[in-house]
Parts: sequence; structure tokens; C-alpha cells
Amino acid sequence: MTNSYFFDDIIDRRNTNCVKWDYVPRAGGVSATDETLPMWVADMDFQAPAVVIDRMRASVDHGIFGYTALPNHTWDAVASWTERRYAWPVKTEWMSYTAGVITGLNIAVQTFTRPGEKIIIQPPVYPPFHNSVLKNGRRLLYNELVQDEDGTFRFDVEQLRSLIDSETRMLVLCNPHNPVGRSWNRDELESIADVALEHDLLVFSDEIHADLLLHEARHIPFASLGPEVARRTITGIAPSKTFNIAGLKASVIITPNKQLRDAFDAAQARTFGLYDANIFAIVGMHAAYSEGEQWLETLLQYLQDNRDTALSFFADVLPQVRVPSPDATFLFWVDFSATGYTHDNVARLLREDAHVVLNDGRSFGPGGENHFRLNFGCPRSVLTSGLERIADAFNRVPANEGARR
Repeated sequence: MTNSYFFDDIIDRRNTNCVKWDYVPRAGGVSATDETLPMWVADMDFQAPAVVIDRMRASVDHGIFGYTALPNHTWDAVASWTERRYAWPVKTEWMSYTAGVITGLNIAVQTFTRPGEKIIIQPPVYPPFHNSVLKNGRRLLYNELVQDEDGTFRFDVEQLRSLIDSETRMLVLCNPHNPVGRSWNRDELESIADVALEHDLLVFSDEIHADLLLHEARHIPFASLGPEVARRTITGIAPSKTFNIAGLKASVIITPNKQLRDAFDAAQARTFGLYDANIFAIVGMHAAYSEGEQWLETLLQYLQDNRDTALSFFADVLPQVRVPSPDATFLFWVDFSATGYTHDNVARLLREDAHVVLNDGRSFGPGGENHFRLNFGCPRSVLTSGLERIADAFNRVPANEGARR
């Protein structure tokens, strides 16, 4: 059996067609080298749980990879998971399979809105949210998050209300939020629900990071706020971030409203030609949700220790870099505004001097200037190496002509 609890083990992901390690994008004309340390794409550098690997290996040993269908016991495992982990009882008939939460979002946009209608997102936010609206010919409205003096991000509910008109149809919620790491509390979510009810908005709630809660955080599914909220909510969850199996393309869309669910399913099957999952998605998802909980609890402690290690490092070595403490996800939203460098110079410093690749904050929309997203879902030695590279680069750069404004 594969040992899944050695999170300190370094597993070489190069030359495995890995997006994070093998397809690092060029930045400013600079390509990745063997020195480059990728800390960008939101997957972790840990092996999946042993039970997932073992169940998939058994499928490989069986040797037949024909058409597959999701069995009832997999839906039962998902329902048991949501009730156990989120205190949210859901019915299996509310569930639909999709190849990804963003796949589900695109289907929802095309099914429930018309070209030219308006959809609200809350930046800085996961870049595919933007594309799901714009590339489908809808109009994008930004309800930008507000950051308080202590670094905490919150919703701007009054601004949200001011955006809505007769052509506004949908709000896309990120709960927990990527990249700022907020696990929204009940009062915050209810403030959004009040607006959705008041203006008859459909809400697509991306809850893919729901299991990655740090310290005392608790996940509250948006649809769990009440029957009227559930009636207008489509929720996307997945084992992909939780168990580091994003490549299996296994996600679940939960839609209590039968009219919405039937329309979604019909669009997915007839319009998009998307049907059941492949055999590894089925096996992996079932194993993760039914037998992966102990592995997850160990992972969460490791991620929390990684978070605290990094926060202490920034406070002691790079205090001019502002890093709010996330209460969910394995992502930091790093603010370089107080360093005295322009956004472009920070990007150049990270790539050329530190040889570290982070996600450029501009791709997350308004609020992304001078910010970069750092993935701490990696062995602690890798995290420490990346942080030291960044600190060393900032300490060296003042001697480089033209680096500052």
C-alpha cells in the first residue's frame, strides 16, 4: 500500500505532463529553467490518499476500460460527506456529475442566461470566473471585495446592490474564496442571500475548497441557508483540491431545484455531449469521499503548520510584504504594495532573481495589482526554499539599477 502520510516527501513531478511543473508560462520573455520553483497552480505536491491509489490500481489490474456509469453508492458517499463535513443534508437526486466545477459554471451560464445579460463576480477571484462570463458573450460586473486595515477581506454589499439592474441574472460566489482564503461566515453569506432574494438572482456557488479549512474555520454551504436560497442556488463541489486528484476530472453539481437541475442535465447531455465520468474518476471520487477522511485530517494539520511557518517567515524576514492569514485553502494572497516596487518589477524579481513562479495577481481582476498568489500545498522544505529565495532576491535587488520606481 502506498504511504499517503509522508507529506514531507519530495516527489519529482517534472516530465509527467504536469501543468504546474512542466508547463510554467513565460513571463516577461523569461522561460522556466531547472532552477525554477513553481508555486503557482492550485494543486498540491502530495500523493493522493493510499486508498485512492489502491482502488485505481485495482481498476488498472482489471484491464478493461469500457463505458462506465456512476453507481448509487458513489452518490451516497457524496451525500454522507456533505452531511458529515458541512452539516448539510443533501439528496442524491440533487446531484449531477461534471468534469469540473468550472465546466458546471459554463454550462450554467449558457443554460440560464442569454448573451448580453449581466453576471456578477467578486474579484480578486479565480480567473476562469471571468472567462466563463466573457467567453460566453455575457457582460461582467465586478463587485470587488473590500480589505480592512487588519487585512481581512469582506463583501461590499451596498456596492453589490448598486450594480444590479433588470439585465442582471446571476452571481458567481467563491466559498471559500480563492485567492484571499476567506471561509465566509453565516452573517456574510446571509447578506449575499438577501440581495439574491431581493433581486431574483441565480447564484452559482463554487465550493471546491470547502474541505480545506484551517484552524477553527467552518464551511457553510450557501444553499444551506434556507429553502428559498437553495431554490436559486447551484453548488459545485469536488474531491479534486481536497485529495489532490484534479486530473481525474470528477466534480459534483448539487441543485435542489428540480426545474434548474433538469435544465442543467439536459444541457450537459444534449447540448454539450457530456455524460458519465471515466472509470478512474468514479473509483477515485468514491474512495476519497468514503475512506479518505483520516488522510484529510492529517493533511489539514500539515497545511496549517505550513501556513503558520510562512506567516512567521514573512513577519520576521519580509515585514514589508503583507500576507493575510487564510482560514481556508492552501493559498496566500501576497501583497507587495509596500515594498516600493512596481508590479512588473516584482514579477521580474520573482522570476529572474528568486526563480520562483507565483500566479500574477492581475489575472484575478480588480484588486490584483501588486499581488501574487502563492501555493503552500507542498513539502515544508520546498515551501521554506521558496520563501528564502524570495527574501534573498529582495535583499539583493536594491543593488540592481532600475529595479525600483
